[in-house]
Amino acid sequence: MFFLSLTRIIRFSLQNFYRNFWLSLVTITIIVLTLFSLTSLIVLNAAANQAILAIKDKIDISLYFATDTQEEQVQLIKQSIEKYEGVKEVNYISAQEALEKFKKAHQGDELIQDALKELDENPLGPILTIKAKDVSLYPQILNQIKKDGIDKLTEEIDYDDHKLVISKLETISQKVRSFGFIISGFFALIALLVAFNTIRIGIYTHRHEIGIMKLVGASNWFIRMPFLLEGVFYAVLGSIAFWLIFYLLISILQPVFYNFFIDINFNLMSYLSNHFLYIFGFELILIIVLNLISSFIAVGKYLRV
Repeated sequence: MFFLSLTRIIRFSLQNFYRNFWLSLVTITIIVLTLFSLTSLIVLNAAANQAILAIKDKIDISLYFATDTQEEQVQLIKQSIEKYEGVKEVNYISAQEALEKFKKAHQGDELIQDALKELDENPLGPILTIKAKDVSLYPQILNQIKKDGIDKLTEEIDYDDHKLVISKLETISQKVRSFGFIISGFFALIALLVAFNTIRIGIYTHRHEIGIMKLVGASNWFIRMPFLLEGVFYAVLGSIAFWLIFYLLISILQPVFYNFFIDINFNLMSYLSNHFLYIFGFELILIIVLNLISSFIAVGKYLRV
């Protein structure tokens, strides 16, 4: 009996879907647009977070010592700084390594290369680079360096304060998120209304049948189920259609995305592949819930006989 009822419910749902094919197609299209805006928001948020992490990772404090500074003295300073609260790591760069890095960084500048060849000795001294556990801890570490008088033993202290850049990036990221939520909410509302009207038309077409079923004792849930299931069909088909189109689009535009995200080491295809089940599951459940709500409301009027 259960399977017979289930078969009838499924058949009734499919009939509604095919009888209002063009409205069903519009509903699925709106769902695809909703998912496109929502998925774009998720991807942009992930890329923005990766960009912030990439910038944070490049921040450090560099202590430049004179060319005649002994390595033993620099190593003692290194050991002292490593004990500071908030310090993640301290790296020692010898004078020779500093020279090699300088040459590599300016390998295209013939003037600098020629000038270095004219020198009889290395013009650079050893360097210590300090990484903090968090960006907010750099001022604290700098204060401790000055308090211990280490700054007097150096020729220069280079601290690239990227806090302003990070703050601006986080603000932009927040604005993108807010705008994305508005667009996603707009399409979600349209999807809700379109699904509501599509199912309402199907209900109106079968209003006499619903009335008869109600009079002969059919339960409200038995009458509701085909229309609720129809809403689920829209959600599933819309989700599948969206991801097929989206992956095809990403595959075609992958070189563009690769060049766009190369500086922040963010691979869009890898991100989507690794998080597909989470994103797909979340979006599918969201669309199903929206369609179930619209179906539930739409069918309510015709259950009062």
